[in-house]
Amino acid sequence: MAFMNAKTLIKLCDKCYWNPLTQTVIEDNHILVLTSSMTKLLAILIDHYDKPVSSVDIFFHIWDDYEKEFNPKSVRNLISNLRKRIPCLIINNYYGGRYVLKKYRDNVPNITDYVLEILDQAKNGVTISDPNLPDNPIIFVNEAFSELFGYTSEEVIGRNGRFLHGEDRDQISLKEIQKALQEERDITVTLRNYTKEGELIFNELTISPIFDKKTEKLKYFLGVQKNVTAIQKLIQQIKRML
Repeated sequence: MAFMNAKTLIKLCDKCYWNPLTQTVIEDNHILVLTSSMTKLLAILIDHYDKPVSSVDIFFHIWDDYEKEFNPKSVRNLISNLRKRIPCLIINNYYGGRYVLKKYRDNVPNITDYVLEILDQAKNGVTISDPNLPDNPIIFVNEAFSELFGYTSEEVIGRNGRFLHGEDRDQISLKEIQKALQEERDITVTLRNYTKEGELIFNELTISPIFDKKTEKLKYFLGVQKNVTAIQKLIQQIKRML
């Protein structure tokens, strides 16, 4: 790397560096050719290392035209192309269409085998459903979900999440969810759900699509359930007093 000042380089992964002065990627002592859009994308992700960047900010940073209509699919495609060009990059997707480039760290253990265990210890309910199977059935629920609604995982897996609505199907949020699922985008709504014993729970539900990193095809829907019953009851009491 005689042509570079090693002190200015940022290590992206093994034998791969980012030169912030020239905004280029050096891999095995050679400059890796990137498109202009990829370079802009990588620059903003590195500038926000380990911090989420919204797809909206990425979109207008790259295309630099606020008259152009925001299109999250354009960002997803660009992220996918960058991943293919530099496979060692760790770019995580987060709720609400946000992306995080994780800093490269030597000797970091692979936590893939512990993902389900980590989800099981989450405080909020978590579900994973498979839209590639008939009726988008739930294929995973964590312990917090079972504690919240009173159903065991065996009673839930294989069913569509609509069973939690019971007979209470006249909810505007249900139509909003259906539209979001069809459009493969994130959504957060508050639903009236019911436990196994029939108790009403106001459930703040966030659904996020999970895409295959290589094909960018929809793979799963991740759902996070938060019990906001106490908050909703307080709001109703205040409304009655006013």
